Amino acid sequence: MPETEGTGGAGPTTREWTDVLLGALRESGGAGDIDFNQVAQLARTTSERLAVHAGEIPRISLAGRLHDIGKVAIPTAILLKPGPLDEQEWEVMRTHAETGERILRSAASLADVALLVRHHHERYDGSGYPDGLDGARTPLGSSVITVCAAFTAMMRQRPYSDAITVAEAIAELRRCAGTQFHPGVVDAFCEPFE
Repeated sequence: MPETEGTGGAGPTTREWTDVLLGALRESGGAGDIDFNQVAQLARTTSERLAVHAGEIPRISLAGRLHDIGKVAIPTAILLKPGPLDEQEWEVMRTHAETGERILRSAASLADVALLVRHHHERYDGSGYPDGLDGARTPLGSSVITVCAAFTAMMRQRPYSDAITVAEAIAELRRCAGTQFHPGVVDAFCEPFE
């Protein structure tokens, strides 16, 4: 997908839409201190190591950048809660994947990343959300984003959990390969760190 795609040359580009959406997410408090560019870059390099078709790599990278855009609709009290979420709060939080899909489908130049965003919380064993897809039915790009976003999240200090080291994060990805994470994606992701 070209970064300069717009409507008749006068409309917003994909990059401009992306920047507006991420700006809204930061203003809502939903971005926390996550580095969306890091998730996107990790998704790009992991996709390259998986030998994903070259035309798909920009789409996966862009979806990595926008994977949490649905959090713009989550109440601030939940997003910024200093401790663990209760079950009702988790129920609300789990809506962000579907909300993100709907938001992205509203802009023609972002619609092709919407499905990858919808499925970035599916688990390899089928116990994820929103659709409970297993590894065979989850889009590979979504599985890539899942691993990259999890790694990035583990590296951040949060009110309810300490940041961990790269080695500890890699060990956690390896431990959860085949249940939470797609094992082939974990192998491709971890390769440069090991």
